[in-house]
Amino acid sequence: MFRASVAIAVVAYAGVAEAAPRSVSGVVTSSESGRFIVGATVLTDRGEVAVTDNDGYFTIVVSDTDRELTITAPGFATKSIRIPAGDLLARIELAPARGSEVIEVTGKAPEETKPLSYQLTADEIRFLPGAANDVLRAAQALPGVSRIPFSFGGLVLRGSSPRDTAVYLDGIEVPIAFHFGGITSFYPGSMLDSLSVTSGGFDASHGRAQGGLVTLTTREPRTDVWRAGGSIGLLDSSVFAEGPWQGGGLIVGVRRSYLDRIIAPFVDEDVPLPSYWDFQLRTSFGDPRKRGRITPMIFASIDRVVNDEITVTSLFIRAAVPYTRAWGPVTLRIVPWIGWTHLAFTERDGGGEDTVSRPSIPGGLRTELVHDYDWGHIRGGIDIDTGYLAQTEIDVDNVQENVGTSLGWVDVAGWTETRLKIDGDRFAFKPGVRMDYYGISRELVVDPRVNIHQRLRPGLTLRQAIGRYHQPPIPADVDRTGGNPNLKGSYIDQASLGIDAELGKHWLASVTGFAGYGDNIGVECGTRCGQSEEDLNTGGLGPTFQLLLEKQLGFSSYRENVGRARLAGVEVLLKRSTQKWFLILAYTLSWSQRVDDPALDLGWRPFELDQRHNLNVAVSRKLQKWRLGARVQLVSGNPYSPTIYTSPVPVQIPYGGRLPTFFHLDVRADRRWEREWGDINLYFDIQNVTNYHNVEGVDVGYDDERPFGFDEDIPGLPIVPFIGVEFIPN
Repeated sequence: MFRASVAIAVVAYAGVAEAAPRSVSGVVTSSESGRFIVGATVLTDRGEVAVTDNDGYFTIVVSDTDRELTITAPGFATKSIRIPAGDLLARIELAPARGSEVIEVTGKAPEETKPLSYQLTADEIRFLPGAANDVLRAAQALPGVSRIPFSFGGLVLRGSSPRDTAVYLDGIEVPIAFHFGGITSFYPGSMLDSLSVTSGGFDASHGRAQGGLVTLTTREPRTDVWRAGGSIGLLDSSVFAEGPWQGGGLIVGVRRSYLDRIIAPFVDEDVPLPSYWDFQLRTSFGDPRKRGRITPMIFASIDRVVNDEITVTSLFIRAAVPYTRAWGPVTLRIVPWIGWTHLAFTERDGGGEDTVSRPSIPGGLRTELVHDYDWGHIRGGIDIDTGYLAQTEIDVDNVQENVGTSLGWVDVAGWTETRLKIDGDRFAFKPGVRMDYYGISRELVVDPRVNIHQRLRPGLTLRQAIGRYHQPPIPADVDRTGGNPNLKGSYIDQASLGIDAELGKHWLASVTGFAGYGDNIGVECGTRCGQSEEDLNTGGLGPTFQLLLEKQLGFSSYRENVGRARLAGVEVLLKRSTQKWFLILAYTLSWSQRVDDPALDLGWRPFELDQRHNLNVAVSRKLQKWRLGARVQLVSGNPYSPTIYTSPVPVQIPYGGRLPTFFHLDVRADRRWEREWGDINLYFDIQNVTNYHNVEGVDVGYDDERPFGFDEDIPGLPIVPFIGVEFIPN
């Protein structure tokens, strides 16, 4: 736990900057093609530098002495614009060097031929009540994202399984997105630039996921002077530092929880207590227009759950060296990466320890090459995913042995797309195809995809997407010991139609309809395959726990490709974000159903996390030194299987009922003190402030009047306070 002396050292170490500094974010695009410009350089009057990322975005710190931003990019005319007021998201259009100068600043990123992605900046995550400053918990307030029982970690997009959603940090897939318990994600908000959620319909450049994508982008490290910051909270504390290094910039952060130490004196020894560490380091140097820009990075997460008898440890490490090089209209991006993932169970008995563990070593290489033309672009790449899953290592009574089988795999994909624009960029058509060979299941799959957009008028865009999305089985599911070596990949066909609009200054609204049908879903086949029959859904985490952990922790089970899925719905978003106001209204109307085994002739059933109505309304208002906010969540109860308690045998009705509607009122208050070196922000994020007793599941109860049993409600979480202090350097 951080002491006051540590906090004082952190703030004393922070650099002194210009008066009233603030961050300005933006996106740089071509005025002709509308494409994002990768590797554009953005400079302030006093020499602060930022470089646009792979989506054309940048964040740069400006002070009161800065008046203009200067933007340069190969093949485009250099431009200077006045720095926008407030926290306006600047859209900067650069004209080709041979053409006239065009600069436009609006409140929304440029249109692109892809489905609408819901985005949150680091400041918006901080403003969002109920998120407790956490990056991925904030994503659960967006349209199309289901609520997880007991606020457990996991991202369920449009009724898909958590295993169907891929989470990326700077282009590297994250194997375990949440720490144990789901209270906190693996990545601190202090190092974040932005979060983007694409619920479906993404283009051919991404694969091996049939649900959606969640993309986290690390902000560029500062390169003027070294500065440091951090946070102290009830659950954990963190510290980060950034500054110039080797001609570029470096940012590093570490976070440690101590909830286990705090509550240990107040609970029994057999109560499992979680703790975690996470670590991040990213450097950035070079010029993509010359020898290229390289951004080496490493991040890691360690989780432990301990009681007097058992310890569960889960950890992963990922390291990568992304490289970007630009030659006029041609841009190359290469991302090689490698990692290590380890899961271990330790049981203590009679003074000794018995351990079961299983490590894996994954790696990969992703390349992307794009050539821009006056009429659009041609883009393609190679995506390789490889790894080694070791045998299960058992150490019992100091006798070591390996059981099961080891497994190695190489999945290789090639993809290409062409973007064709008509009538300037008012209409764009982007067909693409992705071909994957899954070495893990020995199959070749082809996924055709099409994205279309039309600018009906300035600020009003219509988007369509249709395509097929394959996903391979996880390594543990094809393990010869406990799994099915003949298991193949599954797929889902998706289609969406949406419209988004800028409604005046700082307002954004969108409505998106979607539908999908999946087949060859790998499901446990129960007694038909000689397995024991699982208990039916009683709500709570019981039916969803395996969904959340089967991919993250690699639990193997015997599955067959007999499942089916179908889903449909509508997503609505209304958002406003300024320095003073933050408002988000997200509503999803959806249906998500499954067939576990057509041979059993049970028909379609609701998916475990099917939520017909999901409404989130959050408002935050800045009042001088204070910022006050509240958030309301109103969500349909999850489906479950009620029981008719009769003698002699109770009878369950498979998925015949729904739990009561879930209601939460969360409030947040921030108080900020401005200092020369930066800001101190004290926050109170109180979840379920009304102490509303939501029902998260049912259990079997007995009493004298009901000797055969009855459904007894399992209550959800009571009031949960998150209180902390942030140290935010200038």
